[in-house]
Amino acid sequence: MISRTLSFITIFMLFVASSLTAQDELPKNLNAGIIKGTDFIPYPSYSGTPYLNITYLNGEIEFIDGSKLNNLGLRYSSYRDEIIYYNTFLSAQIVIDKISLKGFSFIDEKGVNRIFRRQNYEGYQNGDRYFEVLSDGDVSLLAYRKVDLATCDPSYSKLGLAYQPSYFYYVYAAGKGYSQIKINRNSLLSKFDKKNQKLVKKILRKNRVMITDESSFVLAWNVIKENGIAINL
Repeated sequence: MISRTLSFITIFMLFVASSLTAQDELPKNLNAGIIKGTDFIPYPSYSGTPYLNITYLNGEIEFIDGSKLNNLGLRYSSYRDEIIYYNTFLSAQIVIDKISLKGFSFIDEKGVNRIFRRQNYEGYQNGDRYFEVLSDGDVSLLAYRKVDLATCDPSYSKLGLAYQPSYFYYVYAAGKGYSQIKINRNSLLSKFDKKNQKLVKKILRKNRVMITDESSFVLAWNVIKENGIAINL
């Protein structure tokens, strides 16, 4: 009888210990329950890439209620405008329900924190989109990282189709909406009245900023913003 009692106690203690161990691991495993989404179905294989980041990168998602979940493997699909995360517990790729998120971010290969925000776009092909926030503020500079599956020269892709970037950039202010902008000096100057255009040119010369690509455009934008020059929307 004593032997049976001791055996029962031993089994019970092992059960408690294993339960406590499982509880310690619970936060990692609960990702599957906290995050709502559907199984990812791989895209057709063509030249180019449908993703902004080919590999899964460490990132964070923010839900509508403001709560956040970090240390997730994230990959952004520019082709479908959807964020995919890798569930290590289930060994599964999950497309997160867009309606459940306020935004997300991840650290890219260069160590830069890339921040995306879900916003409703009311122009052509309206609806909710993920915009990358290039510069935030009362007036923000946003990028829509769209990738299209388009026809191409057969020498580039034997199938005659390829994933091709088709990025769009916007100036955005709440209550005023979106104004499309191109990544060049003339398009930037067009967002200012005639008087301020001269001031903008002077400030860019003073700071030795030449707009040649996206990064230099964002630099120019931030320099102008720091000088408090009003942007027309």
